[in-house]
Amino acid sequence: LQSFSSASTNATPANLHVGRGLKLEGKIESCDSLVIEGDVQATIESGTLTISETGEVRGDATVDQAEIQGRFDGTLVVRKCLTINATGRVTGTIRYGELKVEQGGRLTGQVEAAEAGAATGRISGPTPAASA
Repeated sequence: LQSFSSASTNATPANLHVGRGLKLEGKIESCDSLVIEGDVQATIESGTLTISETGEVRGDATVDQAEIQGRFDGTLVVRKCLTINATGRVTGTIRYGELKVEQGGRLTGQVEAAEAGAATGRISGPTPAASA
């Protein structure tokens, strides 16, 4: 295996891969990249979240970006881009910065776009409209 590192940092990326057939329960945090092919019931805080076609996630997740090919059920907050592929199924309370849904992908529940400035990781209630 070859290791790649950035010239500006010596830190190794924190990546987690939950393989097909594995079951995981608990809390997952401080991941740069999380890939789920198995069954996860957890509270998740990660940079990027990828749920493969065989992956199933139940719980709460707050991430920068997410790509859903499998199933997610719970509360999903995506600060940047949420991509739901054709095989993806997302159910629950969903907040996103940007949304991409391929034909065949499903999104069910309470869905709302994050307000500008939500990239800080905190999404608040409605703000007064700016006057033009």
